[in-house]
Amino acid sequence: MEEKEISVQEILGILLAHIRLIVIVTVVAGVAGYSYAKFVLPLQYTSSIKIYVTNGVRNSHDDDDENELINGADINTARSLAATYIVILDDASVYEAISDRLLEDYKIEDLRNYFTVATDEKGKEYIPTGQIKRLITIAAVNNTEVLQVTVTSEVPNFSADICSYISEIAPDMIIRTTKAGYVETVSPPRVPTSPSGPNIMRYLLLGLVAGLVISISIILVTNFFDNTVKSGEEIKERFGVPVLAEIPDIFMDEKGGSSKYGKY
Repeated sequence: MEEKEISVQEILGILLAHIRLIVIVTVVAGVAGYSYAKFVLPLQYTSSIKIYVTNGVRNSHDDDDENELINGADINTARSLAATYIVILDDASVYEAISDRLLEDYKIEDLRNYFTVATDEKGKEYIPTGQIKRLITIAAVNNTEVLQVTVTSEVPNFSADICSYISEIAPDMIIRTTKAGYVETVSPPRVPTSPSGPNIMRYLLLGLVAGLVISISIILVTNFFDNTVKSGEEIKERFGVPVLAEIPDIFMDEKGGSSKYGKY
């Protein structure tokens, strides 16, 4: 099969000839992305806390400010251990403890609206760890010994309470696992009063880009497999025969064609 070559100029010409279709598809896809984020996706609410971690140990025999001092070696060690602390807090036992607290503090009917509440072989109800884990993000703040815990859910109180649970669970988990160090919550979590998501502009831009790419791809692929002859010059190039005359199609514009030549 003879390969069909196409130049950049020809590609631009093809796209310009279908510019109306490209614009329509792009706009429709953008509106679809915007509508999906605005009217279909649930609102998200974010709460966060910052946790200070260190490998130092508090002295309890004095009350002056010297007890709070941590030397430079402690700080550098704490920074290097930040990743370790994140791994410790990203443990199934943490999510199981959060599940237990949620089941204690909320009615199970309310929880079922947002989580799948399962039952183990002993008849105990629990929320699968994966459903809690996906709500939580833990990261070091600017490579320091401070960790930021961010919780995003569909219910403002869920986000704030899960942050509180983690601030209560973290000290015991880290100290018990590393055999040293302590954890302090910088500030208590706040119940969010306004939604943090979904990011409507992001979905709008994704829709616009998707519409643009899809429309251009379809046009180019369709043109590549189009074997119809568009001009006498194309006949000469493809078959190597001279063209004595061309008969223009005076009705082509009425048919919506982009060429003055009919398919003869």
